[in-house]
Amino acid sequence: MPSPARPSYLARYDSDSGLVLLNAGTAHGVTIGAEFAFYPAHGSHPFGKPLVTFTVNNSASFFSILRPPIDPSCKSIPTVFTVFQEKPSPGSTIHLYLSAAHNSASLMLVRDDIRRLPHSIEFVDSPDDAYLELTLRENQVVVSVRDRKATVYGFDHKFLTTRNNLTSFLEKAGCFYRERDRHTNIDSEVAKNVTLEFYKLGVTRSKFEDIPECQLGASGPNLYSADTIDFIVEEGSVYGVKLTNLSSHDLYPTLFYLDNVDFTIGNVYHFH
Repeated sequence: MPSPARPSYLARYDSDSGLVLLNAGTAHGVTIGAEFAFYPAHGSHPFGKPLVTFTVNNSASFFSILRPPIDPSCKSIPTVFTVFQEKPSPGSTIHLYLSAAHNSASLMLVRDDIRRLPHSIEFVDSPDDAYLELTLRENQVVVSVRDRKATVYGFDHKFLTTRNNLTSFLEKAGCFYRERDRHTNIDSEVAKNVTLEFYKLGVTRSKFEDIPECQLGASGPNLYSADTIDFIVEEGSVYGVKLTNLSSHDLYPTLFYLDNVDFTIGNVYHFH
């Protein structure tokens, strides 16, 4: 079985600014600090020394801006070229454990495939230290979630994929974990003036006397504590989030749902 082809990217080089616009961004796992190499536009696998290497200077959801090296030889870039990612951005490591319970020769082939990925992969010696565990089963790869942030709450899930699809699967998983663990530089003065509350909702009377109708309101204690909302969902119950902005800034909240079942990231609330 041949190894999966290394993915290439489309890019446009601006000779006036010396910058490159890449058609991939944070949604594709491309973040600040990643390095991309330019090769002549022929073949699906680059060999030899690249024409030039650029580094991601800024990254949005669907595009990135690449800056050249300090002393670039950008004049050598042809009109048509192929771009491959050489190095991932710092701090975007996926911890993998390869189970040796089956064909060790096939396991080594899978390890080699993974090592060709431009994303940062760290192989660990124990499933307890891994985000994901890979086990070979004939021509398929069984991916088991071992991430403690999920399993501590009783989550137990397995994915079934093939060796040819493993590359795209790990890229999706990498984007999921990178976004989940991402730390944003937030103004501390703003953050301390925003409060978050999470309640089970029940029927309550309005606090305004001229509104006789009942409405949904907080029923019970605030379930948000120590940056965590930890509770057992009661079937048929409704829950709500209350955000209070006491700062002098206009803030526009967005709520994302990161699903461990299929590694999707859904936008469940966006301020209009």
